[in-house]
Amino acid sequence: MLKKIINWYKIISEFYKKVEKDINDRYGGRMSNQLKINLEKNNSEKIIIEDSINENKKEKRTKKSKEPKERKYDSRNKLNNLTGAEWQYATKTVISKIYPTNMQHKLRSQHGGQKPPELCEDLIKIFSKEGQKVLDPLAGVGGTLLGAALCDREAIGIELNEKWINIYKEVCKLEGLKEFEVINGDANEKLKEIQQESIDFILTDVPYWIMDQLNKTRSSAAERKSKLSKFNDKNLQSKEDWLKEMKSIFSNAYPTLKKNGYMAVFIGDMYRGKEYHFLSADLAKAISEIDGFVMKSDIIWHDDSKMLHIYGYPFAYIPSLIHQHILIFRKEDL
Repeated sequence: MLKKIINWYKIISEFYKKVEKDINDRYGGRMSNQLKINLEKNNSEKIIIEDSINENKKEKRTKKSKEPKERKYDSRNKLNNLTGAEWQYATKTVISKIYPTNMQHKLRSQHGGQKPPELCEDLIKIFSKEGQKVLDPLAGVGGTLLGAALCDREAIGIELNEKWINIYKEVCKLEGLKEFEVINGDANEKLKEIQQESIDFILTDVPYWIMDQLNKTRSSAAERKSKLSKFNDKNLQSKEDWLKEMKSIFSNAYPTLKKNGYMAVFIGDMYRGKEYHFLSADLAKAISEIDGFVMKSDIIWHDDSKMLHIYGYPFAYIPSLIHQHILIFRKEDL
């Protein structure tokens, strides 16, 4: 209605302007006092109405900003606390979000394979509900446990190296986050101590395969020790031995997970000895051979913190590995 009134006054205003112009042209700018009064009255009324409309729009904007959009949550959702829109977004198979290097990153970086706690938090939100329990059988400096604390979950970890456990505890103190239990010991043994079907979600980052340099490499450059090997105290091993060890750990983790629970595993591929090693595919196959674990997805995480290199230039192509795989499995009926 107000818009119609404004349009009407615009028409009247244009009419008066035309009359004013005709008078100026005909009488040299002389205008009757009554006509001036009418023009001034028309303009003032127009301003009042426009101000009223602007105020009305302002009130609507303020009302919208004060009233957050209601989250439409489906009560049938037994997996997480996400809305339909959030669930849809979470189904993307590529994670390109840039995660900050915070939460005592320098301290945690002493461990070569630490992951951003916020990334762990995002994954935990997809595969669990608030208050549920998350397990990391290869906890390292506690990225999974820190992520759980950020989103109101419970957590427990297992870690062989006490140094990494102490760093995790220090980070919790510095950041003021809840500290969860981390069991010190070998995952294959300690997993047997965790109550069966007490875990809602497993999230872990496997230790990298430390290639047998004498038998597997064909260049002296490949013999340089990777920072990623720092957290694996075992001797160099063949790929077959590494896969066997990983399969054993996840076989022992299986009983701790609740029925229909999910497991997410970080794993990066490798380029060593002039050859690309598709470790993610090898590990996915090994875990899929465990009765009850069914692979559901392979999520690619673009690790923005990784730097590009020019190894091989200008003679041969060597890839810059700036991504990792997150293998998703579900515990289903045998």
